[in-house]
Amino acid sequence: MRTPSITVASAFAFAAVPAAAQEAPAPAEARATMVVEWTRLKALPGERANLTSFIFLNWFAMDAKAVEQGLFTSYRLIANPAADGEWDLLVEVGYPTPAGYDDPATQAAFGAIRAAHKEVPVAGKTLKELGTILGTERLPVLTGTR
Repeated sequence: MRTPSITVASAFAFAAVPAAAQEAPAPAEARATMVVEWTRLKALPGERANLTSFIFLNWFAMDAKAVEQGLFTSYRLIANPAADGEWDLLVEVGYPTPAGYDDPATQAAFGAIRAAHKEVPVAGKTLKELGTILGTERLPVLTGTR
């Protein structure tokens, strides 16, 4: 696989593509990750394991469909090894467009996935009863594997 230089990757990552020029998403395996978005979560006391299960059963059920449709390139859950850290879990999602989730086509298609998903509570609890989202940040990917 050819890896572009940082200069070329940076220029491409911030180039605007007119909506009319965009084609239907290709399968994720054929698309490079342009940005990743990190969402940090903090579990409520005693709910870290349940929050982890909630992410798997709900967010990742939808994210798997988004990868199949080429909207996302990847997703993963990262645990903070510190039991008393500022955050407990970090969800990383890879996107094939520089706009990440802000891409209007991605938002529309993922909205349909979300509307079709039936939320699965864990221990009878939903996200707001398990933890809080501390924030999300978008990071451009300069080089690496897909």
